[in-house]
Amino acid sequence: MEQDQAAAGDLLDECPEVSRIALASAGSRRDIWLAAFALDGRIGRMVLGASEPMLGQMRLAWWRDQLGAPASARPQGDLLLDLIGRTWADNELPLLSLVDGWEALLGERPFGAADMQRFIDGRAGVARGLAARLGAANAEVRAEAAGRIWARADLAAYASEDGERDRVLDQERGAARAEGQLPAALRPLAVIEGLARRSLRAGGGPMLGDRLSPLVALRLGLFGR
Repeated sequence: MEQDQAAAGDLLDECPEVSRIALASAGSRRDIWLAAFALDGRIGRMVLGASEPMLGQMRLAWWRDQLGAPASARPQGDLLLDLIGRTWADNELPLLSLVDGWEALLGERPFGAADMQRFIDGRAGVARGLAARLGAANAEVRAEAAGRIWARADLAAYASEDGERDRVLDQERGAARAEGQLPAALRPLAVIEGLARRSLRAGGGPMLGDRLSPLVALRLGLFGR
């Protein structure tokens, strides 16, 4: 038991801060969320920290190969890959879309419109996949919309110049407003969406860090809005 808790703690450390906050609302299906969020965090660090795009491509190719293989054929011992095998077996396509989306950000800066859209589509794909895995298939389209807002908030935060951020904010202003509340099964996604929307309204930047963000996250976690 202690070993399992330590492993979960290690994977929690791999999640971006906003995902760690959102996980508090995950309930009994927490491991499904943890696998997706930890993969997002690990791949994101590979991409954003890559000094050479080719090296980043090689690392992403390894993950693509593993997620495309049956869980029984994968190497054992990587905590994240093992967790994915237990919680996403035979349902890895959304995780592959997440990897593909991150790959688009390996190119030269500033990010092009097509690269940003590919990243947004990758986040939308994993959000839709989470809805499917958690028995909320009727909310898949709504989950996709939340994933796109999440992606745009991160792109605005990652922006290296005003031009990049302005393109993201323009896209957010032009996007159709997501209608309806996410179901309780997708509460962690509702937390992220709410914080992301708030960040974008403020002009981009970190989703957490100001004095009100913890209270906003708590409200979203309790009520979903």
